[in-house]
Amino acid sequence: MKRVLTAFAALAAAAAFADGISSANIVGYTTVEVPNQYTILAVNFNGIGGEAMSLNDAVPYVAGMTKGNNIASADQIQIQNATGGYDTYYMSNGKNAKGNAVTDLEGKWAVAGSTTKADVEIAAGQAFWYIRQSTENSLSLTVAGEIGVLATMDKPIDLTYKLIANPYPTDLPLNDGIPYVAGMTKGNNIASADQIQIQNATGGYDTYYMSNGKNAKGNAVADLEGKWAVAGSTTKAEASIPAGKGAWYIRKGSTDFEINVSRPYSL
Repeated sequence: MKRVLTAFAALAAAAAFADGISSANIVGYTTVEVPNQYTILAVNFNGIGGEAMSLNDAVPYVAGMTKGNNIASADQIQIQNATGGYDTYYMSNGKNAKGNAVTDLEGKWAVAGSTTKADVEIAAGQAFWYIRQSTENSLSLTVAGEIGVLATMDKPIDLTYKLIANPYPTDLPLNDGIPYVAGMTKGNNIASADQIQIQNATGGYDTYYMSNGKNAKGNAVADLEGKWAVAGSTTKAEASIPAGKGAWYIRKGSTDFEINVSRPYSL
């Protein structure tokens, strides 16, 4: 389930009575369900003022999370870093390895292997892994913040396997939202082309490839060149990356490039 609350009407009314009201004050939230042990989530908002949010502000503790004093006993968040590895954080129960209380740590994300509260920031359009200790109970996470006002945002594809997400709080249709740009590799199947893999309800992936407009025999297919297509077919993708969720971008080439995401709403 997702909700996006926008204050466009309220802003219009307020602008008639006060100076200094601007589109930068539009806020909202997205609520996502976390059904699996491993789920790719994302932040689709900025912090108030347009800056990146701290992890503890972006994903605060809610009932259903598991607290502990290390990554083995607590829920984790793993954020992909510049090398393609992960920086890991755990939901602290406020205690150290000896069971002693640590000030201002209970119900906070802490750096793996320490009792240091996480001070990492998550920008709009950043995806990450959420790893649950228990899936017996439902878990709903709500991310709130300021809605992006830039007309477009560029997201780098600088790794072979890159976690991606929408920098705006809406679903992101593949063919409307992530158009072909120079640097992408086209092909007639997933083995020869860039891929996007979207996690599905079972925790597996639905896969799409950047088509060169041809089928397996090399024959042209109408309206498919430079489009995302369903794996194993010449069917143009109608899929979207859901709001609040992320996906894998798998790059065939070795050159970095940026995907260009346009703002899907008017201000």
